[in-house]
Amino acid sequence: MKNPALVLGVNSAIQTMMGSIYQSGISFELLEYVGLRVGQINNCELCIGEAIVKAKDNPVTRDRIEHVLSWRDSKLFNESEQAALELTEAITRLENKYESVSDELWLKVETHFGEKEKAALVLFISVMNMFTRLNVATRQLMPEWEQ
Repeated sequence: MKNPALVLGVNSAIQTMMGSIYQSGISFELLEYVGLRVGQINNCELCIGEAIVKAKDNPVTRDRIEHVLSWRDSKLFNESEQAALELTEAITRLENKYESVSDELWLKVETHFGEKEKAALVLFISVMNMFTRLNVATRQLMPEWEQ
């Protein structure tokens, strides 16, 4: 099937929400890493491909993009980025229901992000989970970017 967001015409609402997230003060690069991590966890080929294409011309971002999968062992991510990536995994997996995002993790996140930035992170992670689920469920495959 076609992308459900296109079928129902909700793209403008999604773009408005994404605009607020991008204006929250969180760096675009961090949002790229978070979005890629969601895509990796949910096996979204389109999301992973988009992240790689966007980073292609930026050597710093490209290096870091290549290490998102192993961010816990990488020295390339600072503490705030690690906190955001840990939050990403917790929200995406929700393995322990309401305890999935522990009080300890919230304290770690609050050390690096204010209320507006936390809200933007939670919304962004949730929206990226929606995108990955839509893409995978409707078999939105990676476009032929490089041809």
